[in-house]
Amino acid sequence: MDGYLGNFFEYTGQIVSLGSAVAVWLALTALGAVVVGRHRIREATVLYGWAVVSFAFTTLGVFTPVPFTYVAVGFAGLAVVAGVVTVRRGEALLPEGSLRIALLAAPLLVLVSAMVASQWDEFSDWLISPRLLLTLDTFPDDSNKHLSGTLAAYPYGWHYVTYLVSRLAGRLVENAGALVNVFLLLTFGLVAVRLIREGLSREDEATKPGWGLLALGALLATLLNPTFHQKIVLTSYADTSTAVCIGVGGVLGWRMLDALARGKLGEANRLALQIGLVMLVLVNLKQATVVLFVLVVGAVLLAGLRDPAIRIRDLAKTVPALILPAIVIYGVWRYHLTTALSGAELTVRPFDQWNIDLIPQILWKMLVVFSKKGAYLALMVVAVGFAVRAMIRIRTPLDRLAIIVGAVFIGYNAFLLFAYVSAFGQADALRVASFWRYNMHLGALGVAFAAYGLGMLWKDRVPKRFKEKRLAWLPVALILIAPLVFAHKLRFDRHPPVPHFRAVGAGVAEIIKPGDKLFVLDPKGSGESAVITRYEMATTAALKGYIGAFHQHSLATFRTIFHERGFSHILVHSWTPEVIQVLGMELKDHASTLLKSDGKGSWTVQGTWNRP
Repeated sequence: MDGYLGNFFEYTGQIVSLGSAVAVWLALTALGAVVVGRHRIREATVLYGWAVVSFAFTTLGVFTPVPFTYVAVGFAGLAVVAGVVTVRRGEALLPEGSLRIALLAAPLLVLVSAMVASQWDEFSDWLISPRLLLTLDTFPDDSNKHLSGTLAAYPYGWHYVTYLVSRLAGRLVENAGALVNVFLLLTFGLVAVRLIREGLSREDEATKPGWGLLALGALLATLLNPTFHQKIVLTSYADTSTAVCIGVGGVLGWRMLDALARGKLGEANRLALQIGLVMLVLVNLKQATVVLFVLVVGAVLLAGLRDPAIRIRDLAKTVPALILPAIVIYGVWRYHLTTALSGAELTVRPFDQWNIDLIPQILWKMLVVFSKKGAYLALMVVAVGFAVRAMIRIRTPLDRLAIIVGAVFIGYNAFLLFAYVSAFGQADALRVASFWRYNMHLGALGVAFAAYGLGMLWKDRVPKRFKEKRLAWLPVALILIAPLVFAHKLRFDRHPPVPHFRAVGAGVAEIIKPGDKLFVLDPKGSGESAVITRYEMATTAALKGYIGAFHQHSLATFRTIFHERGFSHILVHSWTPEVIQVLGMELKDHASTLLKSDGKGSWTVQGTWNRP
């Protein structure tokens, strides 16, 4: 469907995609409810279930030959039983406000259900790896990792989500990650609502949060979140799930410290276990999240050590539950990498190749990036300021939360500086590659600090005679209208040239036969066209290489490609005069052309796709 409505209703398969994602979400929630029990923070229930599933898939995949399909079917049955048990014991499966916040976000959810993959990293890794899981029904190893993504050795905790949704739908669901990302943010919006109510000292009231407050929570997690970026959130990237795990882990740690300060040791130990499960999910998402695990747990312990109301002995007793689940899953995956799947990870370079002399320039670039993100920087500066004060003397629960947020922020950016110096090449280090994207991992934690602080500020500064219900319509209107107004911007997957590259790649996949050798020629492009072509080709044929704007464009280079490398096909997305000179024939401008070799040095056009 073209035009404006096509942003929301594009193909009938989006109903299956959304339904499958909701079903997996409910299954994970049911499992988490039974595993943790009644005394759980309900907003984090889905993460507890995810932890159980992540642990089972990882350990069974590493140590046994059990196909993942059997594991998925087994968990589906267990989830049904868990849901029945939860309901029969009188508990709500979903946290309070879930259905209403989903209704408020319905326009956004419908829009996301119509989306397809469009980002470089999706085509190079975040969708190729789960697609390979569907094919192999187990983890890749050194014999087939070349069929996987560029980060084949990354943990697969995030890929399980796309795998489960796709297995249920009967096909690869490209927007499974985007849908679950929105679910995660809306759930964290409920966490923000809880924190606002606690800041207002109303959490224990019998009244349920109203529509206005729920809409505000949804906005804090999305539109008002200073780290919200549609090309990260509405994709298969694991950055949003990382941010939510950090945010939830920090909030749970803060509540655990409060329980310890009140002498509620049983409650504190139960919260410690819940933190441990969330940290298990975090560590199994990406390679570097083990650092974030250390920082979150370390920050919680730091805040506990600085609080005179908390006994060190009681705090120490929570440590095993905090760290053991993550350590175990990390150890299992490292064992797999040692024995079956090597390489495809970011590694520390030899010391003599470190960018030590570039540290001043790297720091300056980091500051430049921060200067362009004023809202995020201001929020974190305030949090760090409160944290410094709290390190001297803790006065309120906000001080404990500030120490957690401030310590994680400072520690993570110190780690990023270390990574730029020790693991990145000079060019990437000087441009502080993906620095802002990495800081998005801390967005939910910052929102938690802002939400609780907002509640306290409202309680202390706003006259009691003022009725906040007068403003309830504003956040409701914003969360409903924003996706309608910004639909074109949110549907970046429809923006050229990606749809053209995808259509060409799919067309080429139908022409190429097994055994053919394809090369992509795009000397005016970034290389994105080649990555997309490889994705669309799937297992039909092997892409043997490409040339983009950053490669050599000499006559000798093109002679080698056309006459010496033995390619059966060359896909031309753009060309230069040197290409025409070597090829000896004219090519259509503003079009993609598939050339076929006759094996004797001549080429014929086998397909042409005009650019829209």
